[in-house]
Amino acid sequence: MDTKNSLWIFVGCIIIAALFFGFIIEAKAETMKWRASTYINQMEILPVGDTEGHVLFMGSRKGLAHFENGDVAVFVNWWTGDVTKGHGPNQGYVLYTFEDGSTFVGKFESTQSPGPKGFALQKGSGKFIKGTGRFEGIQGDLTFEGRSLAPYSKEKGLLSDMYFDAVATYTLPRK
Repeated sequence: MDTKNSLWIFVGCIIIAALFFGFIIEAKAETMKWRASTYINQMEILPVGDTEGHVLFMGSRKGLAHFENGDVAVFVNWWTGDVTKGHGPNQGYVLYTFEDGSTFVGKFESTQSPGPKGFALQKGSGKFIKGTGRFEGIQGDLTFEGRSLAPYSKEKGLLSDMYFDAVATYTLPRK
């Protein structure tokens, strides 16, 4: 093999290696923290009838989320639950819409339990499933804990004000 061919093979290997490593280097994971203050805007509760206090429910919440970096987003959440005397699992989806029009959507599972004065406590986790605008291609996980500050009563017009503190670890595609 002559020197000219060896040089081309060497240059070719360098280019292939650069392309290969350029594709496998992942974006650095980032963390964001926020508090969402919410209220129930719709909820249906169906007694199961097998044991006292066992209900299925479906509902949605609305509110505002204040992020540690100063961002503010509108919070909308849709969920279902299966609880007995205030204990049980919930699952659903949450959409955050930011002032610049960017959004992200998460899917979550949580556990509900009675807290002080019977107000609900929530603890859960989830994954990002979609993002738009500056969150296009978002991937990652989130955890949250929250509690209600007022009970829910359709008859009394009480909307079960609740807050959630959340932390997410995520990546975005490189630009």
